[in-house]
Amino acid sequence: MLTIGELKDFVERSNELVKSLNLGKINLQIESLNLELNKDDSWSDAQKASKLNQELSQSNQQKLKIESFLDLLENLQIAFDLEDNQQFESILNQLLEAKLELENQKFLNGKFDENTALLTIHSGTGGVDAEDWAAMLTSMYQAFCKKFDFDCTLIYLSVGDEGGVKNATMSIKGPKAYGLVKEEAGVHRLVRISPFNSGKTRETSFALVEVIPDNIYEKVQGFKIEDKDLKWDYFMAGGKGGQSVNTTYSAVRVTHLPTKINVVCQNERSQQQNKEMALKYLANKLAIVEAKKNKDLEKELRGEFQSSQWGSQIRNYVLHPYKLVKDTRSGWESTDTDKILLEGDLMDIIWSVKRFKEKTL
Repeated sequence: MLTIGELKDFVERSNELVKSLNLGKINLQIESLNLELNKDDSWSDAQKASKLNQELSQSNQQKLKIESFLDLLENLQIAFDLEDNQQFESILNQLLEAKLELENQKFLNGKFDENTALLTIHSGTGGVDAEDWAAMLTSMYQAFCKKFDFDCTLIYLSVGDEGGVKNATMSIKGPKAYGLVKEEAGVHRLVRISPFNSGKTRETSFALVEVIPDNIYEKVQGFKIEDKDLKWDYFMAGGKGGQSVNTTYSAVRVTHLPTKINVVCQNERSQQQNKEMALKYLANKLAIVEAKKNKDLEKELRGEFQSSQWGSQIRNYVLHPYKLVKDTRSGWESTDTDKILLEGDLMDIIWSVKRFKEKTL
């Protein structure tokens, strides 16, 4: 049981945390969203209404968490005054868990953190081993989405000759999706015994993960896509997809000639749908380039949009001669590689990186 001084210090720090989360502002947001949704014409735009409902749900959840935390804090004081050690310890454990969750929310207040995340995986040099590694990462992020109830849609998939992945792009949608997933941007390094080498030698493979916020072009002014600046290519889609895959020229590649930035999309059912998706993705990439001219926005996007040139890895995945996953930024590590690679249990790593970045700012 805590001493009176320790309890006082814990309560003060907890109240400071609650103050930083600004419950009053959250209540005003809830009131404003309810007023907007109660307007007669609020449901004329289904997409807008859905977005407002999602924001309202998130605000209500945040309010409930803060209020529950305050209730626990009050009950902790009561248990202390009654000298009920067992109840005190039980409430304290609940408070510590709730406090950690609330502290984590402070890291998700970036300008684009609410956005859907567009995550792209590029296999590095190394042939089939690198393509297999990119396929493993694709599966890992799909497992991550399933584990934490994010909606994951595969936008583009380019497979290797032996079944691996050359490039894959997925849309990850859910509460604070970009704010969380952006910490995955960077080079990922795998060390293992190659399953494709008859000599069973140890091989090192690399893959680059890019993460950008979807719909960023709606918040960034100063750029415009001219039709004359676009080059369109059409080809047969490859790999898993809709009914038209490998039968029609439904896949598209659009290249922005002034910047040489290009986007490929193949997983929609029609060429027109793929064109719309590709143009939207291109707009996001061009908006990133424009946003980085603004110092404030550059800080929001620092490290999240990278070139395809290989640099120092952000994370190592070692499967031989021992098992270890270690993030090179935060130092977080685990020997349970299956939990990471197969189950997609990445949240602890993500929070560790956010805490590390806060300390180094």
